[in-house]
Amino acid sequence: MKRTLVLAVDRDDDFGVKAGIETPVVGLEAVTYAALRLGAEDPEDSDVNSLFAAIRIYNELHDEGKDVSIALLCGDKKVGHKSDSAIIDELEQVLAEVEPDRVVLVSDGAEDEYVYPIISSRIPIDSVKKVYVKQSPGLEGSLYIISKLLKDREKKKRFLAPIGWIVAIVGLVFMMPEVMRFIGDSNYDHIYGMTGSIVVVIIGLIFLMYGYSLGEWMQKTYSKMMDDVKTGNLSILFTVLALALFFSGLVLGTISVLNMRELSEIYLFLSFASNLLWLLVFALICNSFGKVLDTYIKSGKFNRSFLIATITILAIAFVVQAVLDIISSMSGYAYSEENLMVYELVIGIAFGVCAALLQVSFRKMDPPVEEEMDLDAV
Repeated sequence: MKRTLVLAVDRDDDFGVKAGIETPVVGLEAVTYAALRLGAEDPEDSDVNSLFAAIRIYNELHDEGKDVSIALLCGDKKVGHKSDSAIIDELEQVLAEVEPDRVVLVSDGAEDEYVYPIISSRIPIDSVKKVYVKQSPGLEGSLYIISKLLKDREKKKRFLAPIGWIVAIVGLVFMMPEVMRFIGDSNYDHIYGMTGSIVVVIIGLIFLMYGYSLGEWMQKTYSKMMDDVKTGNLSILFTVLALALFFSGLVLGTISVLNMRELSEIYLFLSFASNLLWLLVFALICNSFGKVLDTYIKSGKFNRSFLIATITILAIAFVVQAVLDIISSMSGYAYSEENLMVYELVIGIAFGVCAALLQVSFRKMDPPVEEEMDLDAV
């Protein structure tokens, strides 16, 4: 008599992550225990229903007097190559233990296109049982994919973030002509003409927020700031000061653009960047200094990388300022002395060299960890 294996596959390892089940799981009692564990942790998980459906199929085949076994395979929470490799390893282990002649694959229908080829390449599949819960198959599959997409950080970044960038950039492209006209004649009718573009930009920003998990980041940042306020952490003061400097730079750059009659995009960009640059630099240095000062007060240790970062930021700022002055002078928008532009470039390069030399000297002062470990081992 041919032996049949009823096989349930959890590609993203919900059984392991949520219920702490070690897979592969073979046998009716062990599989039932796994289903109950995950059901207690997350009753809404579709994998629970799939595994109970597999148990029902096992019981039906067993009652018919057939030689049948049941098993559960799990992949990895990082869905992709890693999870599929884990499924292959567990499948080969189960096949070696049970030695079935055919398989009945039970799934929730959402990831058959990934799981089916893996199983069928190693053993014949008699049938595939898809389990849908309370929704139509198409709707359930779509909801499954969307819910997984919104929960997985990497998938959100991979799929939602590019969509957000495309939508936001398209909205900005259609918005820019009206913005330029408004800057030119200060006619507020142009603002009404930007309504559709603004809506598109907002939709793009929403996609970006979900794609990069900005809501979670903002919540964690807010919680950390509140903790810093309660504990008297000095870094919060410098963070607020850095934000004030940054927004002051944005306001100053915007005012400089609005006060100009020249409609050249290059001219407006140069003016905005020149007014924002140094306030942004001071904001970055101020924010870093607050963290370094707080660390020094708490532990008595000075983070030497702060010096390297500060000098590097200044080097970049001087070089960027020189480039802005050169473009302005060559374009005829503003006149800058050649000596000043040369000085800015030289200072920027000098700061960059100093940062590199400091990094080398600090590295020599601190012996590498690997060398210490090798000496200890010897």
